[in-house]
Amino acid sequence: MTTPPVNTKVTPAFYLQSIIAFGVSSVGLCAGVALLPVDVWIRAYLGMALLFVITSTFTLAKCIRDRQEEAAIAAWTEQVQAYSSGNQHAFAKN
Repeated sequence: MTTPPVNTKVTPAFYLQSIIAFGVSSVGLCAGVALLPVDVWIRAYLGMALLFVITSTFTLAKCIRDRQEEAAIAAWTEQVQAYSSGNQHAFAKN
């Protein structure tokens, strides 16, 4: 008996909500930095910090996703190897 794969699909509503939340927060923060009553160099520094935080967040999310995919593939490969070596009951549900 095989275990069905885990369904990790993101619903379209959650995807849309994520895009809208990212857009609203980014635009709001950019507007706040642009309208600060400070010198231009301070606004430029805050703008660069904002861009760095956004890009590093995307990078971190991609690294976490890649690790999860690697773990899932490794577990699947282990199950296939156990099954093909004649140990069909190693991962069977009781």
